Formats: sequence, C-alpha cells, structure tokens
Amino acid sequence: MKNNFLFDVHSHIDLVEEDINKIILQATKNNVQKIISCSTTFESNKKNLLLSNKYPQIKSAIGLYPLNVIELNDNEIEQAFNFFKKNISKAIAIGEIGLDFKYSKNQSEQEKQIEIFEKFIELGKKENKPLILHSRYAQREILNILEKNNAKKVILHGFIESKKLMAKAAENDYYISVGPIVLENEIIQENIINFSLEHLLFETDSPIRFDNNIVFPEKIKNIASKVAELKKTNLNEITKLQTILFNKIF
Repeated sequence: MKNNFLFDVHSHIDLVEEDINKIILQATKNNVQKIISCSTTFESNKKNLLLSNKYPQIKSAIGLYPLNVIELNDNEIEQAFNFFKKNISKAIAIGEIGLDFKYSKNQSEQEKQIEIFEKFIELGKKENKPLILHSRYAQREILNILEKNNAKKVILHGFIESKKLMAKAAENDYYISVGPIVLENEIIQENIINFSLEHLLFETDSPIRFDNNIVFPEKIKNIASKVAELKKTNLNEITKLQTILFNKIF
C-alpha cells in the first residue's frame, strides 16, 4: 500500500474533547492520511481553520449547518459569506452544508435553507471547492437543486438509504460517503454492494457514538475493510482507489 492511503472525508474534530495528537497518531497507524473536519457554526469555522493550520493531517471544510442557517439574520449571513470568501483558500472543501427538513418543517425555514444552500453551490463552483452535504429528509430535493444549479464536485454525507437515489447521484458523478453503520446494518450493506466503488468515499462523522463508543478517524480502516469484503475485493485495492478518488476530488 505504498503511497496509497485512506481518508476520513467527514468528521467534526473541532468537537472532539480527547487529545487530538493521539487521535491523529492512531489514524496514521491505520493508514488514514487526511481527516476533513466539517464546520457547522461561525465559531466552528474558526476552530477548524486553526486546527488545519496546526495539524497537517487535518483539513478544514468551511460552511454552515442547515439548521444553524435558519437562526441567522441577513446581516449575520452576509458577514459569514464575507468570512468564507476571505478564508476559502485555506479550506479543502465547503461543508457541512445542505438541507435538513426533518427538524425544519416550516416552509419559510426550508426556503431559507435552500437559498443559502444555493449560495454555497455558487461559491463552490467559483472557487472549485467540493461540497460536503447534509440531506436529512431532503435527499430528492438536494439532487434536484444540485442539478438545477449545475453543481460540480459533490460529496453526499450518509446518502445511503435509497438505492434509486444513490444510483441517481452516481449518474451525476456525485460521491457518497459511508460511515460505521456499514459495519452492522444489512440493508446499508446491500446498498453498498450495489453501488459503484468509483463513487464511494468513507467517513466517521467523529465524534459520534457507534456501539456506545466514540468513533475516531482510525475507524476508517474498519469501514474500508468491510466494504472490501462486501465488494469481494481486498483492502489494498480499496486503498488504491480511495487515493485516486481523494486526489481527483480535492
């Protein structure tokens, strides 16, 4: 696996309370070379940029979580986008952005999420940055908006419940990131078996809990090994392909 690595394309290292040096060391021991830490709030953006400046293994994604967007007024949103434009060169991607219609069922709130989401799409196209997307209860809407706005580099976080929508995403040359759920959930495993490896990435969403334990980026190796088993290939081939995809997208 010389010069081939694994990657965590969706985490929240800014929320980790444990020793980050130890987390990075364990990730490196498990061949996880880069960890993308996604931002959710204004403070989260600043912290992730500091983390990426301090640790070469951590790369920041800047953005606003869709549920946090609806809490901001027009002036705060303008200030946020001025910040993003000023600091976009320091980030590897734009995220965690998108739509959440589960916890935001009011039409005006959903429309506000869509408006800001489209602003992020335009920023991503202008700066040639990948979008890391949240799409809870809004997967079909996300795909429609991405198509309408001619979005380019797209990573759909946890977009793994519908074979039909997964296939549609791959047709549009979008990528899907799968996390620890693939280790145990048979429905998700079946969906991954039927999905293109050329459009599949790995994530932990760290520091979420899985099996009552906090997940850290080192878990990517377990995820990759499980996918290799499901796809009837080996970890070396999965790692080689992940390296190609990461370099292509980022």
